Amino acid sequence: MAATAALKNDTIWLQAGDYDVVALNDKLSSHVPELSKALRHGVPVLPDSSRYGFYDVELSNGWSYIHVYDDARTVYLVAYSRN
Repeated sequence: MAATAALKNDTIWLQAGDYDVVALNDKLSSHVPELSKALRHGVPVLPDSSRYGFYDVELSNGWSYIHVYDDARTVYLVAYSRN
């Protein structure tokens, strides 16, 4: 995974193409393909200042709140909100 190059303010670039993407519940599973595609190509994310490894991600259809668990090479989709 590469999380480098500050873009603006606290935003960083996150690319995790070789990580599994898993929804924390079935209601979120329909958003996994969009998130997976964004992470394969790389996407700007905003780190959660109070939780290590958690990020807000703006996607074309909404916002995702994710947790990147490097030890398991997994990105967990925690929450999703439509635009």
